Amino acid sequence: MRRSTLMIAVLGLALLGSVTAQADEAAGHYNLALQYKREGKTAAAIGECETAVKLRPDYAAAHFTLGNLYRGQGDYARAAGEYEKTVKLQPKDADAHANLGAAYTRLKRSDEGIRELETALDLKPDDYEARLSLGVAYKQLGDYKHAIEHLQKATELKPDNPQGWTNLGVAKSKTDDKEGAIVALKKAIALKPDDADLHFDLGVVYRRQRNTDAAISEYQVAVLKNPNMAKAYYDMGLMYSQERKNPEARAAFEKFLECGAHEDPGARKDAEERLKTIKGQSTPSGTTSSSTTPSTTTSPSTSRGQAAHAK
Repeated sequence: MRRSTLMIAVLGLALLGSVTAQADEAAGHYNLALQYKREGKTAAAIGECETAVKLRPDYAAAHFTLGNLYRGQGDYARAAGEYEKTVKLQPKDADAHANLGAAYTRLKRSDEGIRELETALDLKPDDYEARLSLGVAYKQLGDYKHAIEHLQKATELKPDNPQGWTNLGVAKSKTDDKEGAIVALKKAIALKPDDADLHFDLGVVYRRQRNTDAAISEYQVAVLKNPNMAKAYYDMGLMYSQERKNPEARAAFEKFLECGAHEDPGARKDAEERLKTIKGQSTPSGTTSSSTTPSTTTSPSTSRGQAAHAK
């Protein structure tokens, strides 16, 4: 009897030693992954994290970091898978819920994203990234009332971050509050003056207000910042045509066809027909701009670090 008990004890200690050694090996791979991540060696970091979670499937920190690495590469499906494992292992981890919600939002799984983001905010009410992502998720669903509510709170949490103002401006542009949209987008531009998309978005709002001069002015800044912004040239062409400024319209449409008309076949055909009209060869089709909606600003791609966000 004593011999059997002793054998069981020995086997237990051996098993414990094996598990401990495996955990130590997993930790070694994880620490190496963090080092590679700091050095910008993403592929190597992913490889080490994958090894760590194979050795220790319950390694929540490694799953979370692996999710961040996948997210940084734009692989939101795999990122979501790792965050799902993290929240299962650590259901009170606000950052994991927030990152999972943001990944779901990127995957157009807005309802699931909202659920995870609301959980994150229950755990950490002043989390800027979760608040911002929740606003973006509601905006994605077309629920601009709730989107504006959360995006407004995001700008209060971090008034110096342009992402909140950008998304707030785009959300308000979808409502009757065009003046509010202009104010928000101008604040975003003040924080990020070289962002061509922001100037384009502001131009779109002015165009909807029929403020032609202001709209064209913003489009001109947009193409100055990004000379290949086809949608800005197309909208300028339309507005110049409406103003019967044919030389300017011709130049804008030609630039549109030169730098990116392939992205929108309908707009390309319209621009070609309008150019023929300007040159006196045919009648324009009368189609309207397909690019007069502000660009939809993405949910923050900010990846949280092991304990906090890192852009």
